[in-house]
Amino acid sequence: MNKALELKERILGRIFSEDAIYERIKDLCLMGSRFAGTESEKEAQQYMLKFLKAQGIDAFTHEFEYQGWIRGECSFDIESSKFKKEFPAISLVLAPSTHGETVEGNIIDGKGGSETELNRIKDSIPGKILMINSGDTEEGWLHRRIKYANAVDFGAKVFVFANHNPGQLFPTGSVRSNRIGEIPAIGISKETYELVKEIITKEDHVNCKVKVSNETPRLTSKHIIWEIPGEIKDEVIVIGGHYDGHDIGQGAVDNAASIAAILELARLYKKFNYVPKRTLRFIAFAVEEFGVVGSTIYANDVDLSDVVAMINLDGLVGHIPKHITCSGIEDLFVEINILKNQLLYDPKISKNIVTASDNYPFFLKGIPNVCIFGEKPDPRVGRGYGHTSADTFDKITRLDAKLSLAFAFVFIDVFSRIEKFPKRLSENEIIKILRDTKLEDQLKLLEKWPFK
Repeated sequence: MNKALELKERILGRIFSEDAIYERIKDLCLMGSRFAGTESEKEAQQYMLKFLKAQGIDAFTHEFEYQGWIRGECSFDIESSKFKKEFPAISLVLAPSTHGETVEGNIIDGKGGSETELNRIKDSIPGKILMINSGDTEEGWLHRRIKYANAVDFGAKVFVFANHNPGQLFPTGSVRSNRIGEIPAIGISKETYELVKEIITKEDHVNCKVKVSNETPRLTSKHIIWEIPGEIKDEVIVIGGHYDGHDIGQGAVDNAASIAAILELARLYKKFNYVPKRTLRFIAFAVEEFGVVGSTIYANDVDLSDVVAMINLDGLVGHIPKHITCSGIEDLFVEINILKNQLLYDPKISKNIVTASDNYPFFLKGIPNVCIFGEKPDPRVGRGYGHTSADTFDKITRLDAKLSLAFAFVFIDVFSRIEKFPKRLSENEIIKILRDTKLEDQLKLLEKWPFK
């Protein structure tokens, strides 16, 4: 038998015969959210460094400064001539404090929050408290930060972000990237949203009071980085995933499990003396949940001249079917389809461009990149329980964890052996891809369009 094939089979056998990946996921979840600026973030950093050292791997860090944010208390009150109630709510990340004051005003429903929907009620929005749900819009799916930007542009005084999935779950997430937002922003459950909408239909005027207390210090964080030298040492494939979750939960699927996977790959590579075709540079990124801040700073700070490709793992575990996006790069899409039959099982392969994860800063540098995640059976659920307190390790089965790790191992091995990677994109080629996919306006709203 071919020695390389025999080695792959031994590693795959070890993946399925051990529970190591599942135990690693639980370790990361039990230490807390790993949210930027918290003690659990520091604990996760030390955990990874200690784990890698135990495998005989010399890891290093990349430290950086960013706009921090610390959650405080949040209140959300509804009052009309017939109804008065305080509802539970939480602030969204990077939303400003009301500085001890209560913001008060009429509350209205902006539905999905697209420009199309808000234009219909544009005269009613200025100075109002605007509810927008997390579901699809009349323009299709839009990121939360786009909906927030629309609320700001239309003159709302508070952004109320409602979960479109049931379960009394409050959604969270950033409203801006590496800066504090313009208006207060809070998350409420679908059940609260439906009740408030009903009250609005039956009352001429429904008053709302919002009070939020957050802190916004400048903070520092660090990426954890290590390498597995390849046969072609001067060609590097970056394999990244973010280790921070949101502070209201464990962040198991998003994204502790992906970090557990790359840690397990490091252990298995060392144990079996595995040598990839090209050097693999693993990066556990910090501060992704603040608007892809950490990887953006890294890509702008570091010399990437030796990087030939980037693989991003965000939500790798959680759903067994896999989706590989190729960032609109035709040559890369063709290459991935060629190697499809060598993978553990068939994934969905698309030209989709993921702009809200750690592959995007590498795309902006012209680097061929893919994002791999578990494909949800029903896209209408959006994030599902992601970005809520329900993103917990018990949602992940051992089979899912093992299959996902095995899928990543085989994909990275096959991907690293591509004969010749697609060339880097020029700035004009990047702009053309983004414009052809009609992302320019959205990216400008997201403040993720760096071109003149």
